[in-house]
Amino acid sequence: MSLAIRRSKMISFRLSPEEYETLQAACAEQRVRSISDLARMAMQRVVSPRSPGDPLTNEVRDLRDRVRLLTFELDRLSQLVENRASEGVKQ
Repeated sequence: MSLAIRRSKMISFRLSPEEYETLQAACAEQRVRSISDLARMAMQRVVSPRSPGDPLTNEVRDLRDRVRLLTFELDRLSQLVENRASEGVKQ
């Protein structure tokens, strides 16, 4: 993505510390420069019409996206369980 594109609109939303860490890890894994770039790419996939092409390629892309979402949710839930377990140990 070109750095020369002037972006003047902003969207904001809050994340838990665990969600933020998960997104930072996803940026490193995907070799994306920032969480903003990662979010922008994800949103473009959501709003852009799927390009016509090989149905198998489209199906694999859809499955890959679903696996990524499931992985994100599993990481988030794992962090919640770990946090609750460590809180129980401290008490």
